[in-house]
Amino acid sequence: MSSIANSFFKNKTHWSFLIWVLAIGVFVADLLLPQRFDIVFVYLLAHFLSIFFKNKNDVLLLVVITTTLTLVVAVLKPHEMPLEEAMLERLLPVLSFWAAAYFVILFITLREQEAKQKSLFETLFQYATNGMLLTDCTGSILMANPAVEGLFGYKKNELIGQPVGVLIPTRLAGRHEEHIKSFNQSPEARSMGTGLHLNGMKKDGSEFPVEVSLSPFHTNEGMFVMAFVVDNTFRRNYENSILHQKQELTALSEALQLANEDLEIKVTARTAELEAAKNKVVVSLFKERELGALRSGFVSMASHEFRTPLTTILSSSDLIQQYVERRDYENISKHTDRIKSSVNGLNRILTDFLSLGRLEDKKISINKEERDITAGVKEVQENLKHLFKPGQTLTCYHEGKSTAFIDHILLTNILTNLISNAVKYSPENGHITVKSSILNDVVKISVQDSGIGIPTNEQKHLFDRFFRASNTVDSTQGTGLGLYIVQQYTVLMGGKVGFTSKEGEGSTFWVEF
Repeated sequence: MSSIANSFFKNKTHWSFLIWVLAIGVFVADLLLPQRFDIVFVYLLAHFLSIFFKNKNDVLLLVVITTTLTLVVAVLKPHEMPLEEAMLERLLPVLSFWAAAYFVILFITLREQEAKQKSLFETLFQYATNGMLLTDCTGSILMANPAVEGLFGYKKNELIGQPVGVLIPTRLAGRHEEHIKSFNQSPEARSMGTGLHLNGMKKDGSEFPVEVSLSPFHTNEGMFVMAFVVDNTFRRNYENSILHQKQELTALSEALQLANEDLEIKVTARTAELEAAKNKVVVSLFKERELGALRSGFVSMASHEFRTPLTTILSSSDLIQQYVERRDYENISKHTDRIKSSVNGLNRILTDFLSLGRLEDKKISINKEERDITAGVKEVQENLKHLFKPGQTLTCYHEGKSTAFIDHILLTNILTNLISNAVKYSPENGHITVKSSILNDVVKISVQDSGIGIPTNEQKHLFDRFFRASNTVDSTQGTGLGLYIVQQYTVLMGGKVGFTSKEGEGSTFWVEF
C-alpha cells in the first residue's frame, strides 16, 4: 500500500487533472440531466480522490468550486420545483462535500506530519556522527547510517540485509548468538558488555574497540532494535594511558617506599652508631674520671697510710739500735714486733692495690678445684694471728660436707679481708664468729664481729672503692678497698655478697656461691 501511494504521489499532476475533469463532468451532467436524475453525490468521488493532493489549499478550492457548481446548477436548471426547495434539497450533498473535505484535509495534515517526522528521522539517521543500525529480531540489518558504514569500512547500503554478526569478531560469533537469544527473551534498553571491553570487526577483518547501546521497540510488524555504535578507540587509549600512568605511579610509590625504608634503616643504623660512639665517649670520660678519682684517692690514702707504718718502722729501727747498745732485749723484741706489724700492714695495702689493678685490667682468671673449706678458714686464721688484739677470740662452725669446687686464691683473699676487718673493728676481748656451710652444692660463709658497726645512712656506699665509714676514718687505718675487692671476687666466682650491721652492735658479712 505504501509503494502504491508513493507511485500516486509521484504522478500527482495526472491525478489533479483527472479530479478537475471529473468535477467539470459532474457539473455538465447535472446541468443537462432532468431533475429526477440526482448525481450531485458523484462530487464526493472527486473529494475522496483529493487525498492525493499534497496541498490542503487545493482541497479547499475543490470544495468551494463543487459547492458553487452545485448551487449554480440549482439556479440554471429548468425548474421542476421551486428554487427554495431545490436549494434545500442540495444542502445535504453540500454538507457532505465539506465533511469529506475536512477528513481529507485531516488526512493530508497527518500525512504531512508523518512525512516531516520521517524526514527528520532520515536527516538525523543520515547525518548522525555516531553509528546507527536498525535490525529485526533475528539480527538482520534493515538500515545502516553513513557513520556506521564508514566506521566499519562498508560502502553505502552494503550492510543492508546482512546479519549483524558480520560486525562481530569471528572468535565471538558463538557467544553473540547466545546474546541475541537472551536479549529477545527480555528486551530492554541497555548497554552491551557493561564493565567489559567490546571490539567490532571492520570489513577488512581488523578489530577496534567499540561501545554499543541497544534500544528495542515494537510495531505491528514485530520487534526491532536500534543499535547505537561509538568508536571507543580514543577512550580505550585514554583508559590504557591512565592505567599505565597509575601503574607507573604505583611502581614509583613502591620504589619511594623502599627508598624511605632503606633510608630509615640507614638513619637508624647511623643513629645507633652515633649513640654507641656517644656512649663510648661517655664511658671513656667516666673511666677517665674514675681513673682521676682513683689516682687522687690513691695519693691521698698513700700519703696517709704509708706514712704511719714507715714512721713506725723508722722510729723502731732507731730505738732498736739504741737498745742493742744497752742489750735491752725486751724492748728490742717489742720494737721488732712493731716493725713486723707495720711491714704486714704495708704488705696488705700493696696486696689490695695489686688486686684492684688486676680487677681493673680484667687480668684475673678463675681456676676452680676441689678444696677443703674448713682448712681454708683455719689457714687464714693462722695467717692473721699477729693482728689479733689482746683477749680477742675467733670461733669457727661448719655444716654439711667440707669440700667444694672453688678458686682457692680468691676465697683466701675474701676470707682474709673479712676476718681482718672483723679483727680490726672489734675491741679488745671481742669475739669473732666464722660460720661456713656446704648444702646442696651451695657454699656460704659468714663472718660476725662485735665491733663498732656501720652507720645506716652510709651502708649503701659500703662496697664503693676507697669508701670508709665516718666512725672508722680517724681511729683505724685502712685503704677502703677491702670490701670492694670482696664483692668483685665473689661476683667473678658467680656468687653474691651481703651484710647486716647496726652501729655500736657489730656487723655480719656473708658470701655465697
